Amino acid sequence: MNDDAALTALKDRLGAARDELGDVRMAVPASEIFGRARRRRGRRALAAAGAACAVIGLVLALVIPAGSPSRPVHVHLAAWSVDTHPGGTVTFTLRNTSHPARLQHVLAEAGVPAMVRWGQICLARGQHELQPTAGIVTFVNGKPTNMSSVFILFGRPGRGNIPLDWSWTVIPAKIPAGDRFVISAIPGEHVAADHIQAVWEFVPSSAPMICAASMKP
Repeated sequence: MNDDAALTALKDRLGAARDELGDVRMAVPASEIFGRARRRRGRRALAAAGAACAVIGLVLALVIPAGSPSRPVHVHLAAWSVDTHPGGTVTFTLRNTSHPARLQHVLAEAGVPAMVRWGQICLARGQHELQPTAGIVTFVNGKPTNMSSVFILFGRPGRGNIPLDWSWTVIPAKIPAGDRFVISAIPGEHVAADHIQAVWEFVPSSAPMICAASMKP
């Protein structure tokens, strides 16, 4: 705020205080009169500040598109981690997909659209095409890759709860609008040998999905 604006605001506040003092009986000590005025001005100032913050928040919400990273993301849980990098890439490592709603939200904050499930397997069905990941997924488990658009891990007898240990590095800016990753997994001890334990797909968001606690490909 510049000096002229500050003086104008001060005059307005003084005028309001003078109006408020008009209905105060002079039997009240002067110190109490000015104390009341100060308290009233303070309440109005706090309300104005709150309104200003709300307006700023609205402006930021309009400026920053939904799903765009507005800040660096570094979230580390025992089950998974998500990290953004200065070069515009995002690395996420999955031991499993527990806390799926939070993982999905954190990935969205990092600019990676995804559907995440834990305790069930989800696959796109019906009329759809797997989307190419070339130039989008750049590293798998720390190694350069030209991986396909689907990756499936099958259950194995005696595997138990061995973690997935999947690590992916992607470039969110190259993900086409309307596409997303679908990532789902089941605890190893709950999976039959010929059923899917975990799967990753890169598909159109419009593709119909089927999810089940046990699934064959």
